[in-house]
Amino acid sequence: MKNWSMDLLKYRAFPELAAALRARRDAVIDRWQHAVQQTLPAANELTLKDVRNRLPDTVASMADALEADEPKPTKDLMDQAMAHGEKRFDQNFPLAELMIEYCLLRPILIEECAAHLDRVLTIEEAQALNLAVDIACRRGVITYVTQQKAEMQALVEAQTKYLSFLSHDLRGNLNGVLLMIEVLRRDLAAEPKFGDSLEDLDVMRRAILETVGTMDRFLHAERFRKGKVQVKPAAVDLKALANEIVGQFSYQAKDKDLSLKVEVNDGALITSDRELITMILQNLLGNAIKYSRQGEVRIACESDGGGGGGDGAGDGGGTARACRLSVIDHGPGIDKDALAKMFQPFSRGETHGQSGTGLGLSIARQAADLLGAKLWAESTPGQGSAFHLDLPSQPPTQS
Repeated sequence: MKNWSMDLLKYRAFPELAAALRARRDAVIDRWQHAVQQTLPAANELTLKDVRNRLPDTVASMADALEADEPKPTKDLMDQAMAHGEKRFDQNFPLAELMIEYCLLRPILIEECAAHLDRVLTIEEAQALNLAVDIACRRGVITYVTQQKAEMQALVEAQTKYLSFLSHDLRGNLNGVLLMIEVLRRDLAAEPKFGDSLEDLDVMRRAILETVGTMDRFLHAERFRKGKVQVKPAAVDLKALANEIVGQFSYQAKDKDLSLKVEVNDGALITSDRELITMILQNLLGNAIKYSRQGEVRIACESDGGGGGGDGAGDGGGTARACRLSVIDHGPGIDKDALAKMFQPFSRGETHGQSGTGLGLSIARQAADLLGAKLWAESTPGQGSAFHLDLPSQPPTQS
């Protein structure tokens, strides 16, 4: 697509304007440095010196671009601006102040060129001069942001590796602590005088399990963010899987006097990714136990080949499904406003005094998306919630 404004600078020559810009270069530099000092008083001597050292090259590149009737000088101006953006980034110069520099430069250039020509600039001259400033500013800012993005990405990668190593080491040590707690609990259980100690051990066990769960959620969220989660389809026995997950949460349920039930028929098989379904159910069941205060929490399964649906936080509609897995509780419920955004990262509704990162449901939703499934919820405040996972007969093929 032809860019008429850019072509004005690339293919039209403005020799008088270029000559005026070269003739007034020193005046432009002096006025710009004074304006920067007045407008950005926090700028240190290093950045002010850099203004004077680099501006002559920038002005010269602008003059070359204005004088030429072919694209290369305009490209050279872009390269010059990129170098300025890189330098400002290296100096930790705020991005907003980099843009202010160019805002200050624009009227000075126009005034000095008009004064040298002793006339008002023509419309095309003003357009070309403004375009030269726009190019320099835009390229400088883009380069600055690109450098900043690369630095942040490197920092995130380093933090992710550190978290992964830390999680691996902590998990090994915490598993050892959990084993010691179980041994102590068994030895002390026969002595009534150690009743308080048993309660303390239970508190320790819960804290360790929550810590491990939080680390897992951060690691899972990072894997999804980097697109490193791959679907591995295989036959999944849903009843065996549900029983396994219920067993994992038996301690947490027992601590709260909750009953866990599995309502999945024998022989309920589906072709899907066992690890991803496990991840989803773990997050759903963990939340149900965390927020429930009495009654029971159920994992149920329907495999009648019906259509998915719901008016909660899901997508709605009626996509075909092979089965529906549901986690149902009798907790405090979720109000409609919170239900609409609860699958967003770090989003938490009414916490009811419970701690958390707000990542679990976001991870579950991303896992469901990879499976071609639909994860949605329905809830009545004061009566409980039901989270439904509508699984297709086969996960989609990943590209």
